[in-house]
Amino acid sequence: MTAAHSLAWRTSTRSSNGEKCVEVAPTSDGVVIRHSKHPEAGTIAFSRSEWEAFIGETCGSLSTPNRAATINQSGTDTVVRSLNNSAVELRFDEDEWSAFTAGAADGEFTFPTERASAGR
Repeated sequence: MTAAHSLAWRTSTRSSNGEKCVEVAPTSDGVVIRHSKHPEAGTIAFSRSEWEAFIGETCGSLSTPNRAATINQSGTDTVVRSLNNSAVELRFDEDEWSAFTAGAADGEFTFPTERASAGR
């Protein structure tokens, strides 16, 4: 996986100035997410098929587990936990997660293979 600092991170167009958001970056072999306000909390990596399942879960159109992360509610926050690295837990408030899910539903985080390769 590519070093986080060299990736082309992006946020949903629905987020407020790209601050305090779910950040998403395509890689040559999948997609990585992190919290823009807390990048030191780590990243969660998804293969292409795991990412498609994660977006499906996020948008409520798919109930198939993505096998890379769990999505749970904790009060009004959404907590995304890595299944591959138990130390990585990303917590998003209601506005942050809503912006991400709206962008995901609009197809903002669909990365065709050739686009992902160009983003390396």
